[in-house]
Amino acid sequence: MERLNRSVLLDDKTIRVTVPATAMYDLDQMQKIQREVLGRLGCPACCSGFDIRFDLARRFMVDEELVVRPMDELA
Repeated sequence: MERLNRSVLLDDKTIRVTVPATAMYDLDQMQKIQREVLGRLGCPACCSGFDIRFDLARRFMVDEELVVRPMDELA
């Protein structure tokens, strides 16, 4: 039972951030994104206790005019 509870606590600290490729490979943009995410978590200079996972945006939607957009723009 202790193992299950610990797993739930760890999952509560996992933060997923989806980033476009244009930002993923740009150090300045990634540092800006990290500052913003950390600020929203309560401390712009510290990520202690959080498991932050930066994922490359890979989901896209194509509309009737064949315009391709990342899925996060549609939300």
